[in-house]
Amino acid sequence: MRLDKKFTLLIPPLVWLGWFVLPSSPPFWVIVKHWPISLTMAFGSFIAGATSESGGAVAFPVFTKMLAIPATQAKLFSLATQSVGMGAALLTILLLRIRVEWRAVFWVVCGSITMLWPGFKLAELLPASMVRMLFTVIQSSFALALWWHNRDSERDRHEGLPAFGGLEKLTLLGFGMLGGLISGLLGSGLEIIVFSVLVLWFRLCEKAATPTVIVMMVLTSWAAFAMIYCSGRFVPPVSDYWLAAVPIVVMGAPLGVYVCSRMSRTAVVKTLLGLILLELLSSLLLIPLTPDLALTSIGLFLGFSCVYYSMYRSKRYIDHPSALS
Repeated sequence: MRLDKKFTLLIPPLVWLGWFVLPSSPPFWVIVKHWPISLTMAFGSFIAGATSESGGAVAFPVFTKMLAIPATQAKLFSLATQSVGMGAALLTILLLRIRVEWRAVFWVVCGSITMLWPGFKLAELLPASMVRMLFTVIQSSFALALWWHNRDSERDRHEGLPAFGGLEKLTLLGFGMLGGLISGLLGSGLEIIVFSVLVLWFRLCEKAATPTVIVMMVLTSWAAFAMIYCSGRFVPPVSDYWLAAVPIVVMGAPLGVYVCSRMSRTAVVKTLLGLILLELLSSLLLIPLTPDLALTSIGLFLGFSCVYYSMYRSKRYIDHPSALS
């Protein structure tokens, strides 16, 4: 085993040490007290490392639908926890020398960080049911786009960005801003928006896009956590939930990164589609749909789907030398 791979094994113990000595935290009792949080994030952090979904994509629906935790608290928890779990995934990516499209990371993160705070403020104006359905709509439209993309086995897929000029920079910046707004509203979303652009518009291979999106979400989550802490919002019960999740996610996310590096592209896609199908079914069963909410959800779903379909149909980056054989 290479030395850099051995260093990945040190990530969880080092984080556990810091977690254990945190002031005024009863280390093991907090996990016992909030065991549903820890159990949820054991699965969520693994998914965050193995796919383009963040841990919040699992935490948010489970918290709001099964554990009856308010959407605002679920969002703050998701962002705070991702800063640790996906931070560990970032270290794993760097140590394992997994390829990342750093040019895309720069422009997306420049856009996402600027829109986090507007997303926080917008969340205060929307009813909880609308926030929960918006999460489902974004996930479902993404699943449809991913299904379109993978129906064609002959479709060009690139190992890196096929071009990088002014249009590409503006595209990444703009969708980064949209993803940052949605992440500020829901606690996740940047990863789905940008992953869609990378695989549908730029025709990046899913396995190449996944680590790139993880890095984007890590940097955005760090900025979001700083905003949450400095604004005085990181208080119980959110901070207690976070303490219960930290020692779990720091294992799950790096493990997910390692498994993803060994998975086939098709396996990654099927995992994503299965998770999103479960999310859609749970929303239809558990969220009361008023006529206004249903019409708004359908309209947003059609809007996102049209954008994704137009990217899917684009031939701008076909027949580029970087296409995978």
